Amino acid sequence: LKLRGLMAIPEPETDPDKQRKPFRAMKALFRQLQEAGFELDTLSMGMSHDYKIAIEHGSNMVRIGTALFE
Repeated sequence: LKLRGLMAIPEPETDPDKQRKPFRAMKALFRQLQEAGFELDTLSMGMSHDYKIAIEHGSNMVRIGTALFE
């Protein structure tokens, strides 16, 4: 079993500033694990309603299912 990365689905939030908090925390944890020697390459966070903010915070995998059908 090889750990490739982290995935997070924060609670739904409409305030962009409040959306950023869990994404910042996840990015910090991702970096800490990399610095500790884990060879992580995937930071999966963000969905249709918050993917832009997730990408701003380093996400390299998003889930946009709902946006495809709007």
